Amino acid sequence: MQDGIVWQEKDGCTIEHDTDSHIQSQIASMAKKHDAYEHSDKSKPLIAPINSLPAGQSYGRWAAEWWQWALGTPAAVNPVLDTTGEYCTQRQVDGVWFLAGSFSSDPVTRNCNIPAGKSLFFPLINKGYVAYLNDPANTRTEDFIRAAGSCTEPAHITVRIDGYNVPKPTQFFTGESGSQSPFFNIQLPPNNVFGDDGTGIPELLLSPSAEQGYYLFVQPLSSGAHTIHFTASGCNSDGLTQDITYNLIVLP
Repeated sequence: MQDGIVWQEKDGCTIEHDTDSHIQSQIASMAKKHDAYEHSDKSKPLIAPINSLPAGQSYGRWAAEWWQWALGTPAAVNPVLDTTGEYCTQRQVDGVWFLAGSFSSDPVTRNCNIPAGKSLFFPLINKGYVAYLNDPANTRTEDFIRAAGSCTEPAHITVRIDGYNVPKPTQFFTGESGSQSPFFNIQLPPNNVFGDDGTGIPELLLSPSAEQGYYLFVQPLSSGAHTIHFTASGCNSDGLTQDITYNLIVLP
């Protein structure tokens, strides 16, 4: 691993490693007793409002967990690097499945089988900043990291689920105006997407980290075939765009 840009990425973002050993990525009312959703028409996908607690957590908390999933999966089977859907089942647990964008602007189509009853959470475009343990103290403060991990450009997003155009997708924002994500840590695995063995990244730990972006939490889809397609640009200033299609089969 060397200084300078290490990786173009992010589910709509970019990962950089600068000369100060930083990584910048550019790769999403609280609910009552029950989860609330944007649509009640059964013909439409059911999308959790940004101010709700789908599956017991805020959008911001799910976004932090998504980053831990995306960067915590080895490169050889990483779903963000995956261009076919072969690795969509990696590190999926419990009732919420993560989907991914891409580390490049090239269109990606993935085919994936999903067990019945799984909600979906995925970024449309986002940005993150993670610090190394040996970074200078002034670049490890909450103010510095929060600012470095914030979107700097307006986002332009379209989302279509089974022919339904999701209205105003930029409302699903994990910044202050939506559901701000907490600070979080990421434990990298050996053979991680950065290709680092712990020499450049002490203990393979990215801490603390912050992010900001646009995400969707979709209630479980019915059994059968479904298609999710989204395009996105903005949030970060590196010009990375997203054009992602998931052809899903929800198993009986």
